Amino acid sequence: MKKVKLNNIAIFVLFITSYIPLFVLLILRQIKQNQSLLYFGGFNSESMNVFLTAFGLSLFLTLLILYGLFGLHFFLRNLQAQVNDGNKVKITEVENKNTDAIAYISTYIVPFIFSDTKDFFDLVSILIVLLFIYFIYTRSSMIVINPILNTKYTVYNITYETKGKRKKGMLISQNNNLETDDEIKINQLTHNMFYG
Repeated sequence: MKKVKLNNIAIFVLFITSYIPLFVLLILRQIKQNQSLLYFGGFNSESMNVFLTAFGLSLFLTLLILYGLFGLHFFLRNLQAQVNDGNKVKITEVENKNTDAIAYISTYIVPFIFSDTKDFFDLVSILIVLLFIYFIYTRSSMIVINPILNTKYTVYNITYETKGKRKKGMLISQNNNLETDDEIKINQLTHNMFYG
């Protein structure tokens, strides 16, 4: 089976995009908390200092969002270009896992919404938790539990048959109506994770 290896940049992009809903909410929260400072003060060091102090997090998160979306676009385009090179398998069992994205949002995103973006300790706490989640994320099947990815793609737990052997894995697919006995081409992304 052809393996399309996920490099560290692709994994980082998938992680960032999984947190875009949180990043947008934190940006909106910071803008609301500092709305009295939303005026043009010119291009001088004092104005830049005020801007970075009041809206530095928003600027940083906006850049992360753009990097994540740009990277995700190229990652998915690359996967789509290689889908026809995959091995043909027959699906024997299939379970839609997109509902895991809802649990992901409620568990890993909602608690951060109430953080104070003016409080340095809250921001450091968010960063520490995100780093911890990142290390878990990169070593588990959470990589495909991504609300942004799930807007266009469906994630399945599948059992498939190839060369007379039955195997299991997770599948990312544009097909949102995958059923038992369907035959599809799949490429391996990581251990027991496929795109097809």
